[in-house]
Amino acid sequence: MEIDIFEEWFEGEFDNWKQASANPTSWAHIYVKHEKIDDHKFLTSSRYNYQPDKPYREQVVEVTQPHVLGAHVSIIIVKNPACDMIFSYIEKGKFFLGHSSVGCTWKDKPLESQVKLFKDRYHTWDKGYWQGSEGYFHFDKSYK
Repeated sequence: MEIDIFEEWFEGEFDNWKQASANPTSWAHIYVKHEKIDDHKFLTSSRYNYQPDKPYREQVVEVTQPHVLGAHVSIIIVKNPACDMIFSYIEKGKFFLGHSSVGCTWKDKPLESQVKLFKDRYHTWDKGYWQGSEGYFHFDKSYK
């Protein structure tokens, strides 16, 4: 059940226009897209608004929910070529909280990522490779 809700919230297009327009010197305007391409598999891409047809990051990820002795474990793992993300559902806040697996690196540099996935919002914070000292990117889901 949790994996179905996670995938429903995860799939779609997001952008951080509100954040970028409020403080353009600190936040680039970015589009993020998670397109379902197969059972539990998504093509994810990130693009700057000034290059909407040229992703700066693109990869296929797989959403899994581990089984222990035949029962679902209440975590979801997004298997990512760069670094796996581990999510759990936070009932009080009504969101999935994710963090990168321990010892994650990207292009031989340490990377620590944190994510909050809501029904209509997606917040990401990458520390290390991309620096990310300003805090979370705040992406809103686009409904077309």
